[in-house]
Amino acid sequence: MREPVDWSWLRQPIPVVDVDMYLGMPEDIARTVEIRDGLIVHCESPSPNHVAISDNIKGALREAVSKHPSEAPCLRASGELDMLVSEVPFHYKRPDAIVYRRIDEPRGKWKTKPMASDTLLVVEVVSPNTVTADLVEKRAEYARLGIAHYWIVRMVQDDGPVTSIEMLRLTTDGTYVRENMSLRARGDAVAVDVADPLDVTISWNQLDLGLD
Repeated sequence: MREPVDWSWLRQPIPVVDVDMYLGMPEDIARTVEIRDGLIVHCESPSPNHVAISDNIKGALREAVSKHPSEAPCLRASGELDMLVSEVPFHYKRPDAIVYRRIDEPRGKWKTKPMASDTLLVVEVVSPNTVTADLVEKRAEYARLGIAHYWIVRMVQDDGPVTSIEMLRLTTDGTYVRENMSLRARGDAVAVDVADPLDVTISWNQLDLGLD
């Protein structure tokens, strides 16, 4: 017989988190949550294959950044990095991979981490628990924030290997349109081959490194 569920915790006031409270969180707790409009959202730990694919994409983006022309604006590529949406109410995103303009001088409490206005590309690898968020909610939010490029990575049964990458570009009317769609099953030669915002090519074999 199942034990009765204790719902008393729902009667407790829900804490509203500001940037100071977040920056004071223990690291092990901060990495398991996102803050959206001041409210804590718990995030499940991604699968090992999800992590491997994200790492492979980040590695390719970092390599592309290292080859970026010196006369061009200086860029950074990273992943699992908080991107500030707004300070009041406090709201940030943590994409699987991100390309942004380098911040040379600390800016207040957010220091040298990117804001949405600094960001040129976000990449999300779809997991079973993030399908709606990645395909619908984040697509709308990233467009509203003016982020020029959004890549959506799909895996076989949402747990690897990569089966497709949809590359979206922001239009002048503030919506995303599909710029390219790479499909492994169609026999596309590479998964990614673009020149904007970076000159980067990623093979399917690169994406498979480290998969179970």
